[in-house]
Amino acid sequence: MTTLIRTSAPAKVNLVFEVGAIQADGYHPVNSLFLALNLREELTLAAGDTGSGISIYVHGDTLPDRHIQAVPTDDTNLVYKVAHALAAHHGLATPDLQLDIHKRIPVAGGMAGGSSDAAAMLVALNEFFFQENGISKLSTDELARLGASLGSDIPFCLYGGLAIGTNRGEQIQELPDLQFESNWLLCISSQGLSTPLVFHRFDELDLFHEFSDLSALQINSSEELANLMTNDLEPATFSLMPALTGLKSKLEELGALKAMVSGSGPTVAALFESRGRCEDVARLLNSEGIFALTSTGPSAGARLEA
Repeated sequence: MTTLIRTSAPAKVNLVFEVGAIQADGYHPVNSLFLALNLREELTLAAGDTGSGISIYVHGDTLPDRHIQAVPTDDTNLVYKVAHALAAHHGLATPDLQLDIHKRIPVAGGMAGGSSDAAAMLVALNEFFFQENGISKLSTDELARLGASLGSDIPFCLYGGLAIGTNRGEQIQELPDLQFESNWLLCISSQGLSTPLVFHRFDELDLFHEFSDLSALQINSSEELANLMTNDLEPATFSLMPALTGLKSKLEELGALKAMVSGSGPTVAALFESRGRCEDVARLLNSEGIFALTSTGPSAGARLEA
């Protein structure tokens, strides 16, 4: 019988994103408060025919076609790199695989879509090697260490929930989950935005400052959550895509407790007190030609699905 493994992993929003000055290695240290959202990528893994290599099929029914078409299906996709890395970790040849990705997270939107796919792949292949080769499964911590070598957001997509990310964002300190459901509206730009370009503009603007102690935060309501939301990259993103400034203002005028660029953007994430109001505003924006999704948080990290 063909092995068939299904997994999923969440999108993320940066509730707090503090960025330090560029270091000698070319990277910026960050201090971030991550929240996982119930906007989940789904990955199905099956054994491929001998010698067929890795085949990747991407589809989706909630995103504009450009997001589906923008996902690479060759060896530049992070799931392909995960397959090689985890196989090498076990001293195995990379298996022949057929991969199906059901995409729900916008591409190049600052919400860790590619990293979510990679996290889902780590969990799927971990299970595959257990079933096919009898190899003991790696723990989440072990998968996160391997994932960190491929992408800074991958560890958080494995853990999910609420967590602090430091260094490049890959060093994760898990926090107790929020004890309330947060309601999010996600406005998706018709254009992607290069993360390196945003960081370059951030350097030009010279906006870095000292980091906060995020471990001491107490968040008991959506209002308290809105009050702490901040993103050091937002001015850089706005300077590259000025129209986002008006979108942020529009969302807050329509009732958002707070609207903010997610990560390096260009997605704008807006927090609402009421799920009903959040959904009403999403319908309004979509009727005006602004693509908007709704979601809730927190959400679990990458996991096996039935």
